[in-house]
Amino acid sequence: MLKVVITAPRGTMDSLIVQEAYKHSEIEVIGCVGTPGRDYIGTDAGLVSGVGKEIGAPVFADIEDLMDDGKMLIEKCDVVIDYSRIELSMAILQKCVEHGKAYLCGTTGFNDEQLEDFAQASKTIPIMQTANTSYVVTVMKKLLREAAGYLEQKAGMEIIEAHSDTKLDAPSGTAIEMGKAMAAGMKEKTYDDITFHSVRAGNTPSSHHVLFGCQGEMFQITHDAYDWRCYAIGACDAALYLGRKLEAGEPGSYEMDDLL
Repeated sequence: MLKVVITAPRGTMDSLIVQEAYKHSEIEVIGCVGTPGRDYIGTDAGLVSGVGKEIGAPVFADIEDLMDDGKMLIEKCDVVIDYSRIELSMAILQKCVEHGKAYLCGTTGFNDEQLEDFAQASKTIPIMQTANTSYVVTVMKKLLREAAGYLEQKAGMEIIEAHSDTKLDAPSGTAIEMGKAMAAGMKEKTYDDITFHSVRAGNTPSSHHVLFGCQGEMFQITHDAYDWRCYAIGACDAALYLGRKLEAGEPGSYEMDDLL
């Protein structure tokens, strides 16, 4: 059984990950890390995340809080799954390096210096830092790379992404990854030749429309998520993958591509 710790169990994304991980036959949620001072600290993650019952996974205010047997929470896990905020994610990264744990990070909005910290950490632990754990989006990025390579001289390329009004970063991490995939497929144009548009409105889950505007015609590749559970399922599979890399002693920076 893969033992995982999940951050922000009341969050939109992480609550679904707790639910899917609890149902998974190969994963055990041993604890969660919440925001200090919140009323759910000390309660069971199953009640906090919407599982509907206790699952034997207490919610702590810090990943180095002690468990009943005296071991710190992070010492008892194999992988930390984290979709939270930048400050907490950077702290989690440091703890995972210190304790030799694999790290799946879905937080977005990191600057270049912070991304370099992830690159350095991947030399000692298995890491997946990704904006999207959907299998469909992973395939979509492959198609975008191919399309951009064929159409770079014939089309203007624009990415329109829409999310809820609570999402802070723009463009989305997924849109940025799509743009980088397109740039990797082109020989003459670059990432800077792609135009991004961001919409923040209502409770829009996630929508990415990539337009290739040509003379007299337009080609679109689109992904709309109407239920974030698709990302939670992918996150559980990614955690299992990282767990296997940890067991095999294979540090590195991994991507959802590796799971296909």
